[in-house]
Amino acid sequence: MRLSIVQFTPEFPGRDENWKRIRKWAATSEADVVLFPELSSCGYCYDGPEEIRGYTDVPAALAPLEEVARRHGRLIVGGFAEEADGQLFNSAYVVGPDGTQIYRKIHLWNKEKRIFRPGDRPLLVEFQGHRLGIEVCYDLQFPEMGSYYSHEGAEAILVPMAWAEEASGPLAGLEVYNHLAIATAFSHGLFVAVANRTGLERGAIFPGQSSLTDPFGRLEHIGTEEGTLETRIDFGLLPTAKRPTALNDVDEDARMTIVPPGPTVGPTRASGAARTVS
Repeated sequence: MRLSIVQFTPEFPGRDENWKRIRKWAATSEADVVLFPELSSCGYCYDGPEEIRGYTDVPAALAPLEEVARRHGRLIVGGFAEEADGQLFNSAYVVGPDGTQIYRKIHLWNKEKRIFRPGDRPLLVEFQGHRLGIEVCYDLQFPEMGSYYSHEGAEAILVPMAWAEEASGPLAGLEVYNHLAIATAFSHGLFVAVANRTGLERGAIFPGQSSLTDPFGRLEHIGTEEGTLETRIDFGLLPTAKRPTALNDVDEDARMTIVPPGPTVGPTRASGAARTVS
């Protein structure tokens, strides 16, 4: 499966120009899956709900991406500020040739708690015969999400991200979220793809370093400038990673059951959505 991970600096505050860039990348890519950063439709550093409301979208705004996905048989994943039933969500769109699904970020970071309502459901999607789990940024810090997806048959986790530089700086050349990606991928024998944004926004520096980590914890990434990581997901690696010895299976060996939180919000599926397999 060909994967294109796009990192760029969204216009802030912004909306239309960001969507134009996203659509252009999605339409001109030759990849099967194109992954964009968190809130890349509008930028990240808003102070409150009133400030961001002019830059939110309803799922109907995804129609141009849906046309691209149908025309090219492509899966397009990225972050946007969703407005639904008077509520705001930090959401990820998952637009495929068979329909659109929405994941709402479960774990909200810092001022996000003043702006967005948390989601309550993981999202597993099927594409080209493979199961893909969806997370957004801070979700990656919670290992139970990776455990849940692994036990539900996910072969890769796709993570739109807007993770700013940590005060402590990178460790061994990698930003902290890439260490989380390595831990998640190796622990569960699956792939983790991270699309982080770039640029300076209200004093926050976003270092990019978007990456793909394979099931053995091997990571490839790009640097701090706008650009794309063009790579492949080789699902043939999973059987050996999942079962490293004749006596071990990383899913079967797990002794604790992880369940998603109970529903607290309305349906997360957009109009005309494809089947959710979780």
